[in-house]
Amino acid sequence: MTIITDFLTRATPKMAAVVLGATLMVGCAQHPHEHLADPNLVPVAKGNFDHVFLAPDTALPRFSNVYIEPAEVRMSDYWLKDRRRDYTQRDLDRIERDYGRLLTEALARGLTADTGVVVTDDPEQADVIFRPVLRSLNLYAPDTAIRPTRQYAREAGNATFDLTLVDARTGQVLGQFIDHRETQGLQRIEKANRATNRRHFRRLMDRWTDNLTDYLLIGGTVPSAG
Repeated sequence: MTIITDFLTRATPKMAAVVLGATLMVGCAQHPHEHLADPNLVPVAKGNFDHVFLAPDTALPRFSNVYIEPAEVRMSDYWLKDRRRDYTQRDLDRIERDYGRLLTEALARGLTADTGVVVTDDPEQADVIFRPVLRSLNLYAPDTAIRPTRQYAREAGNATFDLTLVDARTGQVLGQFIDHRETQGLQRIEKANRATNRRHFRRLMDRWTDNLTDYLLIGGTVPSAG
């Protein structure tokens, strides 16, 4: 990640190049076993995720109806310590609400477009409940206004995707997908603000959803689209 402040407007080309080359990696994912929804889950083939856990000696059951709970969002400890003073509680509440909505929408959009799964609004009509959490959300650039700022970035930040699948009828935890990623880096820096943050994180959420639907389709867990 590279963040450039007003310094760039005054720096020489050589000095700016040094700053642009600096990289700070923060908000790394914690040990995944600390966040297991069920301590009995065991690691299995992970596909394009960092970790996938299932119940012992079982595969994910085939399902075609899903209820997606509103995604929960938790800021990273680093962000809360380093950046929290720059935000009001109202800002924090908005960020958690907006990024939760983006993740919930990405999952629903990807499931209905890429598979034969029906996303229902009624958990009683579902076979499986998706319980998504966006953990360790770390925003590099300001997220307090849509208007342009004088900060620049190549990436918007990083976060951990944490999705638990629950049997809708029994409440049993069926599996859990965990993956920590940076937003995709740009070839050039750009002015960073709330709008650019959302755009980059929406792409990251779509990538997580694509990886999830691929995993479920390959495993025969969900029907194909059409």
